[in-house]
Amino acid sequence: MSTTGQSASLARPPQLYRVPSSVSFPSTPSSTLKPAPTHQSNSTKSSSRILQTRKTPVLLEITPPNAEHPELIFPLPSVTSPTSPTINQSSNKHSPSPRRSSAASNFSLSAHREFIERKSFSEITFFTAAQYKILKDLCSDKPIPLEDQESWESIIASQKLPCTNSGQDAYDVEMVTVGLAIEFATNNTKTGNFNTLLLYALSQMRQVLDQANNKEIPIQCYNSLFLIRIFLKHFIGNLTGNEINRQFEGIRSRQQRTPFPSNKSLEQSREKFLNGTSLNKSSSDKRPMIVEFLDSLLNTILKVDPTINASSYEFYQECLNTLMVLLSIQIHQPNADENVNNFFLNILLHDFNYLIDDLTKRLVINFIDHKAVPSVSTNVVYNAYSFLFATKQPTVSSFDPHPVAERSLLILLLLTAQSCASNESKSHFRIGISHLKDEQGLMGGEMEISFRSLYRFIYQQLPSEEICLLLYTFMIENVDFRVYVLSRLDPEILLLPILRVLYETVDGRTNYPQTYIMLTILLLFSQDDVFNENIQKVAITYQPWFTERILKSISLGGIIYLVMIRLIQFNLTIHRDVFIHTNCLAILANMAITVQDIHPYVSQRLVNLFDIVAKRYQKLNVKAQQGDENSTDISIYEDLACLVLEIINSIISSKLNSNLQLIYALLHKKDMFTHFLTLPRFSQLISNVDNVINYFNTRVSEANIKAPSTEEIAEIIETAARTWPPGRLQEFPELKFQYEESLYSENFFCPYIWTIIYQRFWIYWDEEKAHLLKEFLIDEEDIVTPVD
Repeated sequence: MSTTGQSASLARPPQLYRVPSSVSFPSTPSSTLKPAPTHQSNSTKSSSRILQTRKTPVLLEITPPNAEHPELIFPLPSVTSPTSPTINQSSNKHSPSPRRSSAASNFSLSAHREFIERKSFSEITFFTAAQYKILKDLCSDKPIPLEDQESWESIIASQKLPCTNSGQDAYDVEMVTVGLAIEFATNNTKTGNFNTLLLYALSQMRQVLDQANNKEIPIQCYNSLFLIRIFLKHFIGNLTGNEINRQFEGIRSRQQRTPFPSNKSLEQSREKFLNGTSLNKSSSDKRPMIVEFLDSLLNTILKVDPTINASSYEFYQECLNTLMVLLSIQIHQPNADENVNNFFLNILLHDFNYLIDDLTKRLVINFIDHKAVPSVSTNVVYNAYSFLFATKQPTVSSFDPHPVAERSLLILLLLTAQSCASNESKSHFRIGISHLKDEQGLMGGEMEISFRSLYRFIYQQLPSEEICLLLYTFMIENVDFRVYVLSRLDPEILLLPILRVLYETVDGRTNYPQTYIMLTILLLFSQDDVFNENIQKVAITYQPWFTERILKSISLGGIIYLVMIRLIQFNLTIHRDVFIHTNCLAILANMAITVQDIHPYVSQRLVNLFDIVAKRYQKLNVKAQQGDENSTDISIYEDLACLVLEIINSIISSKLNSNLQLIYALLHKKDMFTHFLTLPRFSQLISNVDNVINYFNTRVSEANIKAPSTEEIAEIIETAARTWPPGRLQEFPELKFQYEESLYSENFFCPYIWTIIYQRFWIYWDEEKAHLLKEFLIDEEDIVTPVD
């Protein structure tokens, strides 16, 4: 059931609301948001709670070994029983004392460094001596006129420049050009050489767009774009927005000040050169150079087929690299929502908003096609030229066999994560995602893609982080794709890889952002009742990664329960991140009403979960009476205990006769519920459990079997269930949680996606200048061992 709610700041944890379906929340600041009313205990209507994203921490804070009062972080969202008149919500609530382990850390910078060898300048051989001398001339204080065909041919077309196909290549080209870039930025205001290079590249891209798709990409086209990307990367990382703009626009003011020479032969040579390379059209375009360049770049990405030959693939890959560099202004900003200075993105959204749907579709298709580099044997001329003149072979790294697909996906994720304008409810590229339709559907249209192929690549590449983000985005934004996924008859091929990663989170093999995304995906799945019913019928055989106990057969719903319970217990013991255990419990709660034929081990783990939380709550209460415990921790565990009780209540209230193993587990732990009967917060919830325990315990006692075995008790329970009187249990509102993405979700997604780009893209960014990533990236020496 869908409800609307006020979005909370991402600095806060996800909010949980229990509201009638007709309730809408007023638009109020999250800091002053009032709790919503709940159903009264005699209500039979369903209720909904809303979970929202928040900014994730770098690492959960640790408890200092000798700290008497460890810092408590992350306010707890409300988790209340349906009997409470209002949600007991406080903006001052925090999670219990957090801990962390080194294994479960977020990204480490060493992951980016491990394949990079730090070299001195003299050891770097990315460019040949001749190529480096040419670059020195380009960056010098000597102007290279537009009409100097010979000089430009020597710079652009004499030798093919090498590709960056590894992290080492990216580092080498960064180090070898940093000095050149400083010199280039200083001298360009006088020489305009960068502007002339831009005009040259624009003319080459126009020729590529005009020519037939089966032709080779000229060497000078690739070289000019490669050089622009390399130097733009330095400009963006070191200059202000106005300074970057001057680097682009300086050519026009220079041309106005300095007329072309009057030498007749030189004029004829210039005219021939301009007409032959389309530079005449480029130099006469009255739009800002930035707009011209972005226009040509976007149209090249939209219209060029990268799979025709090796040269087109390599050039297309460089186009994607260049677009990523243009967007990288954001990585140097401290906050993701400060897009006012991200003028390349702003130009894209403002001047080229009519291309957004087409660009979204093209990037998705690039990923779905997933084509590798064409064989160089089909590219004889290009291959021979590259062999003779290039210093590196035009092949991709074994780490990145499908660079166009990989880069297209990362760019798509980055664009969809951007904040929307203040007067818009959703970002442009999110809307583009929502417009995509299945080519097998009945609607038709220009935005058709293959949902079947997309789904296949998603489940084949899970649990890749970018694939999780892609699945999340489509599940949130594209209703047709969400229906397609939820209606599949093989949900296990998608869910088991996710469950395995979440299971291994306990062993420290998963980073927190990925855990958050996967839990949110499961929460989105659990919101569909038909899906919840279906996964109870899907039998799962032995899974070698599930090492707690050998389970020869269990339902998919059952294994979801086990993984969530494991994650909750681990989180409460070690990390105590509110987002994790509230989302896990929300997933269990959404599934509770459909649980049937519950596995004995699932029953045992669910009841033990309440036992753990209840015992901790009782200990905190004792300490509080002695004045030694913070009331916040007590409230947190009280809320958690109530929610676990609600889940148990939901299962026994909806399908008691189909979950006899849960009754057995409750009888086994019947004594632990006695204490809670006298507590007002628990009394109504515990009454149903106590009612079930008393009824079946009486039947076991009446059997008068001395030391009954497990099988005998199970048989008694099965017989007694047949005579269980309907209506004996008190009815509560249906337990339901709804996920709603925050209005400020870019504060989580943009840094996370940039972190993945930082590690995947063969472009080197200095971590000292990557301010956006400082809360996501840590050095290995900063990782702290767990506290005993």
